[in-house]
Amino acid sequence: MGGKIVKKRILLISLIIIAFFCFLPTAEAAPAVYMTDLQKLFDDSKTVVLVTDPEDGTILYANKAAADFYGYTVQQLQSMNIGQIAGQEQQNADGPGQPDTEGKTTHRLANGDVRTVEISSNPFKFNKKTALLSVVRDITENIALEAHHESMEAGVVAGGTAAIIILLALLGLLFRSNRSLSAAKKEYANANALLKTFLDADENIVYLKDENLRYVFVNKAFAAACGHPPEEVIGKEDAEILEPERAQLRTAIDRAALERGTEVEDRAIFQGRVYRTTKFPVRMNNGKYGVGSYVADITEDHNRMMAQERMLKRNKILLDVITRSFKSTQEQLDYALHQLLELSGSRYGYIYLYDEDREEFTLNFWTRGVMKDCSVQNVPSVYPLADTGIWGEVVRQRKPIIVNDFAAPNPLKKGYPQGHVALTRYMSIPVFMDGKIVAVAGFGNKPTDYDDADIYEMTLLMSGVWNAVQRREAQENLAYERTKYLQTLMSIGDGVMVIDPDRNIEMLNGVACRLTGWTLEEAKGTPYKEVFSLTHEQRGFTVDDPIERVFETNRVQELGNHAVLTSKDGRQYYLEDSAAPITDDAGATVGVVLVFRDITDKKEQRKKIEYMSFHDSLTGLYNRRFFEEELLRLDTPRNLPISIVMGDVNSLKLTNDIFGHAFGDMLLEKVTEVMQKVCRADDIIARWGGDEFVILLPRTGPEDARGIVERIQSEVAKQQIRAIRGSLSIGFDTKRHPQEGHHAGAGQRGSPDVFGQTTGAGRGAQPCVRGHSADALREQSRREDHARRVSACQKFGRALGLPKVDVRRVKEAARLHDIGKIVLDPGILNQKMLTSLEWSEMSQHPIVGYRILHSFDGTVDLAEVVLAHHERWDGSGYPKGLRGEEIPLLARVISIVESYDRMVHTPDGSMAKSKEEALEEIIRCAGTQFDPALAEAFVRMIRGNGR
Repeated sequence: MGGKIVKKRILLISLIIIAFFCFLPTAEAAPAVYMTDLQKLFDDSKTVVLVTDPEDGTILYANKAAADFYGYTVQQLQSMNIGQIAGQEQQNADGPGQPDTEGKTTHRLANGDVRTVEISSNPFKFNKKTALLSVVRDITENIALEAHHESMEAGVVAGGTAAIIILLALLGLLFRSNRSLSAAKKEYANANALLKTFLDADENIVYLKDENLRYVFVNKAFAAACGHPPEEVIGKEDAEILEPERAQLRTAIDRAALERGTEVEDRAIFQGRVYRTTKFPVRMNNGKYGVGSYVADITEDHNRMMAQERMLKRNKILLDVITRSFKSTQEQLDYALHQLLELSGSRYGYIYLYDEDREEFTLNFWTRGVMKDCSVQNVPSVYPLADTGIWGEVVRQRKPIIVNDFAAPNPLKKGYPQGHVALTRYMSIPVFMDGKIVAVAGFGNKPTDYDDADIYEMTLLMSGVWNAVQRREAQENLAYERTKYLQTLMSIGDGVMVIDPDRNIEMLNGVACRLTGWTLEEAKGTPYKEVFSLTHEQRGFTVDDPIERVFETNRVQELGNHAVLTSKDGRQYYLEDSAAPITDDAGATVGVVLVFRDITDKKEQRKKIEYMSFHDSLTGLYNRRFFEEELLRLDTPRNLPISIVMGDVNSLKLTNDIFGHAFGDMLLEKVTEVMQKVCRADDIIARWGGDEFVILLPRTGPEDARGIVERIQSEVAKQQIRAIRGSLSIGFDTKRHPQEGHHAGAGQRGSPDVFGQTTGAGRGAQPCVRGHSADALREQSRREDHARRVSACQKFGRALGLPKVDVRRVKEAARLHDIGKIVLDPGILNQKMLTSLEWSEMSQHPIVGYRILHSFDGTVDLAEVVLAHHERWDGSGYPKGLRGEEIPLLARVISIVESYDRMVHTPDGSMAKSKEEALEEIIRCAGTQFDPALAEAFVRMIRGNGR
C-alpha cells in the first residue's frame, strides 16, 4: 500500500513538474523598434540577440552573448545567413533564407551541437531598412527535463528508490532552472523597457497594428503627431483618431502591406515637410499578421537629395553644353536655355544679347513655349534699353531681379503688346564678361516663387554656359584663324617655305613650288639647301643664308638685294625675302618660316613708286618736289638765261563750286594739255599745288618766255567746261646772271574773264558775271525771254516805292535769278514732268546761283536774293524753308513776278493762262505762296496798268 502511495506522489510531483514546464510563462513579444546603434544597447547583455534581414535571412548584427552561445566570433556571425545556423527541420520547412520569427526551433552551434531555442522577434528600423530584432533563449535543458520526466513517470513502478533519486535531482534542476528563468525573464523585461524607452525617445513615428488594423503600440512621437495620448490610441482604428482623408490614405497603405505580404514604402508632403512611411507585415503572438510602421521625417535628406540631383543635372547641363557638338552659337544657347528652363521649373524663358556701348538688346532666342503661346505680330529683335520697362531693370540695376507677383501694379512697367504671353512670376539675371553685361536671361511662370537659390543657380549656369559659348567660339575662331593663315600662306603671291629644327623642308606653298621647281611631295623632308639654292648675282660674291642666320640669332633676317635663286630646272630668279623664327612657349626656335618673292615685280613696283613720288597723280605733270630738285640741278651758268613761268587757274574754284570737283579736274587736265602742247620737250612743267602751275624754261630769255606765256593764255581761253571758260592768271621772270635769284612776278599775271570779260573793280581782277551770265544761261536753258521779263519787276519795285538802289538790285537779281540752272542738263530744263531725282537736282539751282553770285564782288549783294526766290510765305518752299518776313523782301517780289510770268508765258506757248486767270491764281495763293500784301499790290498794279 505504501508503495502505491509513493508511486502516486511521485507521479503527481512529475505531473506538476511537467505542467510547470509546459505552462512556463514566456516573455511578451517586443514591439517594433528603430535603433541607430544596437551594439551599444545589447553588447553587454547576457541575452542572445540577433538582427536579421527578413527578406534573405542575412545576419545584420549579433551581440557578444550570441557569439558565446553559437561558438562563432561576432564578425563570423555577421557574415552568415540565419539558414546556416538553423536546424534541419527549419531548413526543410522554410528554407535557409526564411527564419522562423516566433516560437521554438533548433539551431546548430559551431561545434556541431544542435540546441533547441525559443525565438521572439519584432520588426524595427536598422540602418534605414526594416529588420527583425530576435531574442534567442536556449531551452534545450527544459526540453530534456520534460523528456526525462516522461521517462521517469513510465518507470516509476519499476524503481522506487531510483525514482526518488531522479525526482530529487529533477527538483534540484527545477530549482536552478526556475532561478535561471526568473533572471532571464527579468533581463528580457529590462530589454523591453529599454526598447520602449528608446522608441519613445525616437523623434520619428513608430506604431504597430494588429490584423484588424487596430493600434497595439504607438510611441510618443505618434501621440504628439495625432494629438492623442497613447492610451487613447491603443485599440482604435485610424478613422477614430484622424480626419477622414488621412485615415483613408493610411488604411489603404496598411492594407496594401498586408495583402502583398511585403514591405510598402511611401512618401508624403505634410505641412511643408517630407515624410517617408515604411509599412511591413508583423506576425503577432496569435500567429496572425499585423502591420508595423515607421514614419521618418526626411525633409533634410530629401532637400539634400534634391540639391544633389539639381547639382548633378546642373553639371550635366554644363557638360553637355561644353562637350556636345553645336552648329552655331544660336543652337548652343537654344539648347542651354531649354535645359535651364526645365531645371528651374519655369514655363517661359529667353536670352537677349546686350551691347553696353549702344545700350541695345538683341533677341537671341525665346523658348518654344513662348513662341507657341505668343500671338504678337512682327515682334522686333532689337530693343533700346530706354524703351524697356521692368525687364530692363536687370541692366539698369546691374543685378538680378525677381517679381513674384507680376500682375501687381509696378511703376517700372511699360506694358506689353496685345497677344503677349501672360506672366505670373518673373526672374531675370545679367551675364557679365570682363565687367560688362553681355547677355540677359529671363525666366517666367514658375509654379512656385523664385528665390535666391534660383538666382544663384541660374547665374552659375548662365556664366558657365556663356564661358562654354565663348570657349567654343574661341576654338572655332582659332581653328578658323589657323586654317585661314594656312590657306593664306598657301595662296599668297609670295613663296612660303617652312623649315623644321633639323633644317628639312616641312611645307612649301604653290608659289614656292613654282620658283624652286620642287613639288611639296618631293621637297618634304629634304634639306632646305638642296631646294633653296641661293647665289649672288655677281660672280665671286656670296650672300648670307637667312635661314641659318635665324637659327643662330633667333631673330628675323632679310636677304640682300642681289640674291639669285636657281630652280631645279635651272631657271634663275632675283629674289627678295625675309626669314622669321618659329618659337615655342619657352621662346626657343623650333623652325623657320621663309617668305620670298621674285624681285622683278618689285623692281617694277619701285619704278611706279618713284614715278608717283615725282609726278602729280591727276595731271601726270611733275610735282613740286621734283621741280625744286630740277631747279637746283639746272641752276648753272650754262643753262642761263633761265625763265620761270607761274600761273593760277582762275576758274577752278568756281567750277568746283558749281559743277563739282570732277569738272574741276577736267579743267585742270585741259590746262595741262595746253601747257604740254605749247612747251618744248626740255621744259619742266610741274603742278605746284591746287590751281597753281610752274614751268622751268632753261636757256630761255624774256621774249621767248613771253611768247610761250601768250600762247598758253590763248589756248587756255579756248577751253570751256560747261558754261565756264578756262582762264589763267600767269606771270614769268628770267634769271640772266648767276648771282640773281628767281622770281615769278604776281604783278605780271593777267586776269582773264570767266564768262568772257574782265573787270578791275572791287577785290582786284575778278571774273565778272553781269552782262555775260545771261549768255551762259541762254546756252543751257534758252530761258532768256523769261529772265528779261522777270527783270522788268523793277516797275513793281518802283510801284512799291522801293529805294533806287533796291530797284536796281531787284532788276539785276531778277535777271540772274535762274543762273544756277547752268549746272543742269538741258534735257531736264525742257521737260514738263520730272522724276524725283531730277526734281532734287532742279531744287539745287538757287544754291548754285548763290555760290556763283557770291564768288564775285559785283554780285555779292544779289546772292541772298537769288538763294531765297523759291521760298514760300508759309515756309514750305526751298532751299531753307524760310517763312514770312524771314524771306528777303526782294526775293518775295521776284517770286510773285516770276510766277506770274510762268503762268502767262510758257516756252512753247501752250497751256498759257490769261492775265486775269494768272492774277486770280496769285490772289488764291496769297498767304501761302506769296506775301499777301505784295500779292495785293502786284494785282492792283497789273490791273491798273492794263498789263
